[in-house]
Amino acid sequence: MRKFTRAGAVVAAAVAAAAVLPAVAAAADSPRGEIVICNHSGYMFDVYADGPSLRSDDLAGSFDECTDWYAVLPGKYDIGFSLRVPSQQSVIIQARFKRHGHVIYKVFNGEGVVSTSVAPESLTRVDLYIPRA
Repeated sequence: MRKFTRAGAVVAAAVAAAAVLPAVAAAADSPRGEIVICNHSGYMFDVYADGPSLRSDDLAGSFDECTDWYAVLPGKYDIGFSLRVPSQQSVIIQARFKRHGHVIYKVFNGEGVVSTSVAPESLTRVDLYIPRA
């Protein structure tokens, strides 16, 4: 009787997995978007994207270093960035956002968060600059 119970549990688990696998495979095949954040300043940044897909990275101060978040699920995201090492001085960050052919410029003091949507098969790009005095 015990062997039958184990066999029944194995069959039930296999049936449940078979029902879930097509849904997982369909989600994996769905169109994805792309988020790219680039550091053009020489300062170190911590960056993240919080939404249907979670990503984080440190842009360690190389000029033109970028994230490579190319397979994110479509949806609403909060994209955030901050200086990796706190500064005693006020540091202005200029951010240029590109999405669907539109460009938006914003200015932040040391850190920032922007909400945006990522569409399937589209690129959302953020370029970070710190102006020199």
